[in-house]
Amino acid sequence: MDGQEKQTKKRMTGKTKKTAALLSAVIAVVIAAACYTLFIKPTRNTPQWKYDVYTVQKGTLKNGVTESGTVELGITSQVYDLDVSTESDDDDGDDEEEEETYLKVEKVYAVVGQRVQEGDKVYQFTKDSINSVRKALTYEKTQAQLALASAQTEYEIGVLEAELSRTETLLDTSLAQTSYDTAIARLSNNLSAKSLEIQQLLKDIYKMQCDLTDEDYLDEKSDIMEAYEDAIDAVEDASEDFVTNRVDAAQALQSAKSSYDRFFEQFDETNQQIQDNIDRIYEIEEEIVYNQQLLEKELLKANQELETSNVSGAIADVKYQSSLTGYENALSKAQRTLEEAQEKLDAFEAFVGDGTVCAEGSGIVTEIGYEEGDYLKNTGTLIAFAKAEEMTVSVDVSQEDVVDIKVGDTVELSMSAYEGEIYEGVVASITTTATSRNAATISYPVVISILGDTSKLYGGMTADVKFVTQEVQDVTYVLRKAVVTENGKSCLYVKSGADYTLVPITTGFNNGEYVEVLEGICEGEQYYLRTRNSSV
Repeated sequence: MDGQEKQTKKRMTGKTKKTAALLSAVIAVVIAAACYTLFIKPTRNTPQWKYDVYTVQKGTLKNGVTESGTVELGITSQVYDLDVSTESDDDDGDDEEEEETYLKVEKVYAVVGQRVQEGDKVYQFTKDSINSVRKALTYEKTQAQLALASAQTEYEIGVLEAELSRTETLLDTSLAQTSYDTAIARLSNNLSAKSLEIQQLLKDIYKMQCDLTDEDYLDEKSDIMEAYEDAIDAVEDASEDFVTNRVDAAQALQSAKSSYDRFFEQFDETNQQIQDNIDRIYEIEEEIVYNQQLLEKELLKANQELETSNVSGAIADVKYQSSLTGYENALSKAQRTLEEAQEKLDAFEAFVGDGTVCAEGSGIVTEIGYEEGDYLKNTGTLIAFAKAEEMTVSVDVSQEDVVDIKVGDTVELSMSAYEGEIYEGVVASITTTATSRNAATISYPVVISILGDTSKLYGGMTADVKFVTQEVQDVTYVLRKAVVTENGKSCLYVKSGADYTLVPITTGFNNGEYVEVLEGICEGEQYYLRTRNSSV
């Protein structure tokens, strides 16, 4: 019984202790609740503020449109475009021998993804391939020089021969012209002589006719005829008894008849001469007609010969010019061939230098066009790299805002990767074709060139582009969120002793982040941004 009583007593003592502990915990909670209600809660219901100090600034405020886009790299390709082929390459079908006339890559210094600087080595060519190409191009130049010398000789000889042939033909043409002129002169003189002879005959006829109709001549004719008739009558009237009278009458008749016969003999001779002259005129007129026909025939023949000669002369000129042009073209072609060979050799020497190709700019390598052991048979990209100074950002601007933007405008860019850093850019292009004609919002692509140091930027970075549409300069401004509206007035918190008090201000231009202050606070003074203290 004693042991059982002890065990029972022990259990009762443990329960008592648990009860006492529970009671103590309840009392502690009650006391804590009372303390919170009486002391802490009133304190937490009172707002706790913190004040961040700022300084009033002076400068330029801008307002505009902000659009988001991505940074795009400007890829620059360094191209191999040398023509080192020669005529011997076209004639030679052996690939191994053909390769000997092309540059061969001995070493490649750059890899894709590497950042290179201008002047860094990219390729090294083998000395054997350099010497082989140089030898082939030099040989081609020498051949072109020989061809030019030959063309020059052919030109000089050909020009002399062409001039001689042309001169001979033109001489024949000149002789034909002279022959034509002589024929015209001869036939014309013949006709002129015939015309003069007719004129002279007509004059003679006229003179003889005038003599036959002259009054003195007619009187003489009448006297002779009358004397002759009287002599006839006297013979008839002479008496047969008187011989003397009959003899005298017969003698007088004989004398009168002689005068009569001579007169009319001369008259007949004159008429006959007139008739002869008339007949001669008819003959000459027939000769003139014949000579005119002959003249036309000979003139036609001479004219045909002259035209033929003139055509030959024209053909000679054409042949001369054609020959001259042919020789000049051959000479010019040989000259161009030599110039091209020289240009190819000069371009090769300028490109190959000491056998090393270096980067012509700085950037991140995006492409390597050739490997070690490759021959540069065709044109292609040697190396391509993204140049930091050619980075751009493309954004879409709505039709309402794009009208205020023009190429050349300066913009501000902020990168989400570099908070607080501002980059400057310039509008490079504005596409006039809308990107969303059938959508509710129509926008236009605008490309921005990023200016300044872009070495920290990478392709694909997100960029916010701010197009400035409004701007005020040399103004005093504060943070917009620091401005408090009190009784309808704009105010700022300033410190007065240990307290923070509101002072009224007059505001102006507002770009959403900063507000222009016209009155109430000055540049360099301090103001405060009041925010609730979240740590209390």
